[in-house]
Amino acid sequence: MNRAGDLLKPIIKNLGIEDNLRLAEIKKDWNNLFKDPLSFHMFPSKLSAGEILINVDSAVWLQELNYYRDDIAKKLSKYGVKEARLRLGRVLRNTKPEVKSQKLKRLSTQEISYINEVVFKIHDPDLRETVKKALEKAIALKKTKIRFD
Repeated sequence: MNRAGDLLKPIIKNLGIEDNLRLAEIKKDWNNLFKDPLSFHMFPSKLSAGEILINVDSAVWLQELNYYRDDIAKKLSKYGVKEARLRLGRVLRNTKPEVKSQKLKRLSTQEISYINEVVFKIHDPDLRETVKKALEKAIALKKTKIRFD
């Protein structure tokens, strides 16, 4: 019996999608390969003939990461990467950073009244709604304390 992967390898190679599959695997594993802040400032863009092209989101990070190109390539060698090139470009992120779940407290009648008084003075309806939601969340997360004297 042959493994399915062994049977698919020649087909994938003949179709010319071997690099695309490897790139997809690198993208999937990116956050495990490179921890933040690195994973938030660089992301793979293209893989071709063992050379990976990595987008970097700022000139400062690009300059810094150029010193580590060989280390990056070495870390990606298990995916068939032999060389890494870096360029300024759009950085896509696999996932948003994890946010700790926070308990929201229930707003008191006084707090709701206070919020309504503050937003009542705002004429723009979109801005009024944005400020209202921000105040509600800030108070509910206990990040803002309101004194009622």
